[in-house]
Amino acid sequence: MQNIASNNNSFSSINNNNQDTIMNKTRYDNNSLDEMNSAPRCPVILLLDTSSSMDGAPINELNQGLKQFLNETAEDEAASLSVELEVITFDSVANVAMPFTPICDVDRNPAPLYANGSTCMGAALDIAVKDLKARRRLYHNTGISSYRPWVILMTDGGPNDYWQGPAEEMRKLGEKDKIQYIGIEIGSSADHATMCQILPAKPGPVKLQGLRFKQFFRWLTDSLRSVSSSAVSEEDNVQYGGIGSWADLANIPNM
Repeated sequence: MQNIASNNNSFSSINNNNQDTIMNKTRYDNNSLDEMNSAPRCPVILLLDTSSSMDGAPINELNQGLKQFLNETAEDEAASLSVELEVITFDSVANVAMPFTPICDVDRNPAPLYANGSTCMGAALDIAVKDLKARRRLYHNTGISSYRPWVILMTDGGPNDYWQGPAEEMRKLGEKDKIQYIGIEIGSSADHATMCQILPAKPGPVKLQGLRFKQFFRWLTDSLRSVSSSAVSEEDNVQYGGIGSWADLANIPNM
């Protein structure tokens, strides 16, 4: 599995715990594209906090929810051909745990993520912005149509590194409706004030109810099913299910 972070001078080390997770036997890297598949693509980036504060129940529930997401999304015919998933973890370093890969080719029983270190969220956002732009260029250059990308940021804290520049670039994409950008706060220690600066004002960060990762990932699967079964030209008319099963709406002023 390619570690994009190790090729960037901004990131001097590799997260060995999460280097070989999610999909450690892949023929894909971020320059790979299955041109035999004519389905429109829906790129999805999961930015997952794997810092030490996630240890125990949070990382365990996250791992279970992620495994459920991989299996249930791959079981849908349209989504399995359209969804291309990249997973970026961040703790003391940012690491591409899995480059963009068709969901139908992802290992459905992945090795677990591990929690350790600090929270290099800015480095993860920097990788995500660059990889997302490169992916869209690849689609354009190969004549493959695509849906609006989805970017999911999950954290139980706040960034320990420089984040303002990468966060602003990603936030602007969300504000211009170039991406579906969802920020999820986990637990009571999430830095809400900083997350409000990282995410677009509407809807802003959303607090997870307890550890309802499974409920969130089921909602995400259902949403991607709806997108993948629609025409690209009709994407703006897709209706998504309510988020009450996983989101703590009472504590989100903008919801």
